Amino acid sequence: MDALELTYQGIDGEMGFLWKNNTGYDTEPGDSGPDTLTFIPGVSFFFTIDSHWFFRPSVFIYSQTLEYLPDRGYTIPVDYSNINSLSVTGLLMQPAAGYRWVIAKRHTFGVQMAPALNVQVPLFGPGKDDRGDMFAALIKEFLYWNTSVWYYNPLTERFGFNFKIELGLPVYNSWLNNDLTFADGLMLNFQVGIRVLAQ
Repeated sequence: MDALELTYQGIDGEMGFLWKNNTGYDTEPGDSGPDTLTFIPGVSFFFTIDSHWFFRPSVFIYSQTLEYLPDRGYTIPVDYSNINSLSVTGLLMQPAAGYRWVIAKRHTFGVQMAPALNVQVPLFGPGKDDRGDMFAALIKEFLYWNTSVWYYNPLTERFGFNFKIELGLPVYNSWLNNDLTFADGLMLNFQVGIRVLAQ
């Protein structure tokens, strides 16, 4: 059936900023600290299914500086100077699918959804003794449900421009029992990108 065949249209190189909500602060006297705002580059592969439906798998990478709180069993973002901090690399992967509208042949608007796998790995820093415990806590925060809206414009026959806003719901909070709200870990992602079109 031709309507169900995937047709490769191009690869998107994207970059932007990821905001990650944190409600672990202010749960005890003396707590204070920022939500995470971090640079997040990545790539998406764009396939059309028919004139409206599409498939868009993607992978993005980002980094944070976190501290593991052993008495609470979760992590919070901290400054690099914190004596218990660790640099953590995150890999966000999602097999998104969605629906698009083309207006006046040049302006395309799309909506996409997908479960997303978020793998966070502590690498280095002063808090290296907590690396194992931090990883055990972070690996439980692996599942999101992401919803995006985006705009695309073909600049030339070879390249196009896109802008995307994405909301990530932390599904993992459904089974974690860490006394935090469901909004802990909520992600909001703003990205711009260039699509290299298939020839």
